[in-house]
Amino acid sequence: MKTFSRRIEYFLLALVVILLFVAVTSHFPNSVLSWDIFGYYLYLPLLFIYNDLGLRDLTIVNQIIDTYQNTSTLYQAMPGVDGGWVLKYPMGMALLYSPWFFVGHIWAGLSAFPADGFSYPYQASLIYGSFVYTVIGLIVLWKSLRQLFKPATVLAILILIVFGTNYLVHTVFHGQGLMSHNYLFTVFAFILYFTIKWHDQPSMKYAIALGTFIGIAALSRPTELLVVIVPILWNVKNKSDFFAKLQLFLKNWKNVLVAGLIIVFFGSLQLIYFKIYTGKFLFNSYGNNAGEGMEFLSPYIVQVLISFRKGWLIYTPIMIFALLGFITLYKNRRAYFLSIFVFFLFSFYVIASWSCWWYADCFSQRALIPMYVFLSLPLGALLEYVFSNKRRIYRVLLVFILVALLALNLFQSWQFLNGIIHTSRMTKPYYRSVFLKSNIPPGATDKLLVDRLKTPEELLNSGKVYSSVVLGHFTFESEGITPDTNSVSWSNGKVFELNEQHQFSPKFEIAYKDLNVNEYGIIKISAKVFPTTSADANPLIFTATFMHNGYAYSYFGKQLDEQMLQLNTWNEVEFYYLTPEVRKLSDPFRTTFWLKGEYSVYIDDFKVELFMEEE
Repeated sequence: MKTFSRRIEYFLLALVVILLFVAVTSHFPNSVLSWDIFGYYLYLPLLFIYNDLGLRDLTIVNQIIDTYQNTSTLYQAMPGVDGGWVLKYPMGMALLYSPWFFVGHIWAGLSAFPADGFSYPYQASLIYGSFVYTVIGLIVLWKSLRQLFKPATVLAILILIVFGTNYLVHTVFHGQGLMSHNYLFTVFAFILYFTIKWHDQPSMKYAIALGTFIGIAALSRPTELLVVIVPILWNVKNKSDFFAKLQLFLKNWKNVLVAGLIIVFFGSLQLIYFKIYTGKFLFNSYGNNAGEGMEFLSPYIVQVLISFRKGWLIYTPIMIFALLGFITLYKNRRAYFLSIFVFFLFSFYVIASWSCWWYADCFSQRALIPMYVFLSLPLGALLEYVFSNKRRIYRVLLVFILVALLALNLFQSWQFLNGIIHTSRMTKPYYRSVFLKSNIPPGATDKLLVDRLKTPEELLNSGKVYSSVVLGHFTFESEGITPDTNSVSWSNGKVFELNEQHQFSPKFEIAYKDLNVNEYGIIKISAKVFPTTSADANPLIFTATFMHNGYAYSYFGKQLDEQMLQLNTWNEVEFYYLTPEVRKLSDPFRTTFWLKGEYSVYIDDFKVELFMEEE
């Protein structure tokens, strides 16, 4: 048995070497410190290089963005107090990045690269440092699992997780290893390891370690505090076990207290940061972004699980066996069942409640990757149950299915990396068109979801056929005025006058559900505008937006300039608006004209039309 176990260890070492080779030889991204990662990371250069953690001098960040093209907009921060800015994301990831940041800083200082926090030494250090975390996570998970399962089972679990899921794409390729999911996988591996250790032998050192990693997880993503469920319910099978667990905590109250204080300490770091730079301990750093948020009362459970757009079990089908394994875990290893199952349910519910559930630019559901640490237990329980069965046909059948699904995952990962599987626009018809294909068949891209990077005008001119319907038409015969024909050359009835007392035209409003569109619609807003003063001196803005709980999202605003508006005559203006992916079907669309100046502007023939793609 020892010889076999040693062979397993050698195989795992070979597996790590293979991953290292892939990571080192794969394409190095142009700028890995970009988008969300840019927001996670900014704490470090702002604190240790620019001495401006409060971001009072925006020119620092603007120069970085101009040089490295990290982001198109500074959505990673929002205004704080005293002219400063507050970083949007928690600081936990910056804490985990910090060893590699300092390596890159020393490297840059000893080389010709600028020591600005973003040059090649910093990027390379973080890329390869992240891979070190990946290796550590796999090793720690292996050390945990070998205490619970047979060596062959442990080997099978690790192979299935690494090569049979989206783990490989998001830890090795294209800088994805810097996202929080890779790091939290390793953090969760330590939490599982020290949970097992503390329950085998309660001691202060294990309690400190457990509190530290739970605190880091919560500091990286506050909802990960749910992972505390695992050590709390570990070894609890029934009511009597629960009371026995309380007795264990009371007996080792110092351990529990210290672990709790450490968790609170890590959480307080973020609160102190908020207090210093916003004046409040509790601060919503995401702001009033109505376009994204939690929908706890209507989670996207079905979409997250089985949609062809980004369904977890569609693109990571091997995890079906992990879910089925909960049955086996309950029957054969009940001491671990409750802790893992309850944590999975709560965590999955939170993940499925995020309104942008498709997580653009990822393969399958990346938010579930850290959970694979704990899902390895029901997966292992199922594997051992089947392989202990005396009927060989069951073993052969399971191996065949798992190998087939592993091969499918590797191929689909390749498709994703080569743009055949789209990052966010997948549909069932398109998936069927490219299934097991090494290239995109002609005409298949027409089956994708609408390309929201295109303008509404580009979509209307794409060659597709659209039908149209008038949603509303304002002629202002009831609320308008009859203009002085000496100053306003218009003879078709009343018009609406915008002035200091009436800065907004009557708004048009309609709920998304009343648009009756399948996937999207294009709204055309047109009107006739008569300015009496130059547009520069008397600003007039067209606005269109959807609303959620009183806040605007997918906002479009356009200030009409002098090229669009000739003085003292009627000008026809028109605008096009692509409907967003709404938070709720009841969210209303609103459009209006807003006069920011003080001189009269006249509006008439205000029309709203909807264009829908014909099937």
